[in-house]
Amino acid sequence: MVGRSPKKNITVRTSGKSSARKKVGNKPLGTKRSSESKFDLITDPNADPSIDSDLASNSRGQQSASEKARGPYKPVSDESRKTEKSNDRVALLFLGVFIAALFFVLGTGFGNTTGKSLVEGAIDELVTNSTIDVDRATLERAAIEGALKASGDDWANYFPVTTLEELNNSTANALTGIGISIREARSGAIEVASVQEGTPAFKNGLLVGDQIIEVNGTEVQGSSLTTVVALIRGDLGKEVVLRINRDGETKVFNLLTERVDVRTVDAAQIAPEVAYLSISSFSSGTSSEFYNSLKALKSSKGVVIDLRDNPGGLVEEAVSVAELFIGRGTVVSYRASGEERIFTASNPKPSIAPVVLMINKGTTSAAEILAGAFQDRNRGVVIGQTSFGKGSVQEFMTLRDGSKLELTVALYLTPSGRTIEGIGIIPDLRVVDSEMKIKALQILGGLAKLGAKN
Repeated sequence: MVGRSPKKNITVRTSGKSSARKKVGNKPLGTKRSSESKFDLITDPNADPSIDSDLASNSRGQQSASEKARGPYKPVSDESRKTEKSNDRVALLFLGVFIAALFFVLGTGFGNTTGKSLVEGAIDELVTNSTIDVDRATLERAAIEGALKASGDDWANYFPVTTLEELNNSTANALTGIGISIREARSGAIEVASVQEGTPAFKNGLLVGDQIIEVNGTEVQGSSLTTVVALIRGDLGKEVVLRINRDGETKVFNLLTERVDVRTVDAAQIAPEVAYLSISSFSSGTSSEFYNSLKALKSSKGVVIDLRDNPGGLVEEAVSVAELFIGRGTVVSYRASGEERIFTASNPKPSIAPVVLMINKGTTSAAEILAGAFQDRNRGVVIGQTSFGKGSVQEFMTLRDGSKLELTVALYLTPSGRTIEGIGIIPDLRVVDSEMKIKALQILGGLAKLGAKN
């Protein structure tokens, strides 16, 4: 019997280090005060008048009372005069640098009276002087997407207000489309991440790994994921023409959109007391779908979890699946903004059935997190090929017009502290796709015998 935890535990630990800018006293870093610089260029109106009289007496070759108190007069040596002149030159140099910097700052402020950035100014010039009609919003979007690409953040995205509905639909269980999920490859190409059975994409022969070049005549190379999704989705019966690249060969597909009820879990009884569950992605409700499918099957001798070509999705859903078997302890963690966030399992009655997980190079993100958790906690055997290697945390930042930026802020860590990003999950046993199910059953058979002896 598989028990289910009523809720997920997320622990947040605050580091002693502050992410705020450091200050020294009441001054921010970068402000430096010298205790040695002196400027003898200003006359003090409160100075002792006897000093002036002393100077007058000295000019006549007489010795004043104050001089007598100080002792006999000693002429200033040439070396002392040189030292004083040198100090004066250093002081004047510092003063000159200060004045130049002041004029530079003031000049910059006066020159930029509109308060606009360089990018805003460039867009203004394009809109004003272009010989063709130029849409300002299009230019601003291009500027933002260009900045994200130049930042080196492979997973950064920009979501204009008009595409936020598509963003919300990306984790929904029902939508209008052709039955594929897409991802951005490290090369920047947009490629098919999964194809759902029974959908227009499946019926017309689209395959995982196909690179999308054009959608309805619009070239999408270099475009964001949301742009491509918006081009594909639409009203029921909308024609979608895809031009794709498959292993260097160009193919064209004509498809009609339809309502797609997204099933993220397919289940089957592949052997007596052995359950097989394939998770296509982690969307809202995937863990409940997995739990209900598992309950309907007999699994005392083992469970096979197929994560091949799973593009990831909601991490919380992956954690909920993990705690059906792991029970208690860390599933995944990351550190961001000085805080350590730990996702833990809390299930008093987890399944004790042996588990085999199947992965390949298309296993991505949340799917990798699940496989890594089973591996590190010695709760399952991972077979297949090394996974994709996307283990980074993205968070959304809302801009002033309501649009959103998705930026990488941290890296996920498996329970043992391993980084997934750029490395992937290395299987315990390398197996080709065609032999995966047979090998999984062999491993479960061996584990069952080992458990019987113990």
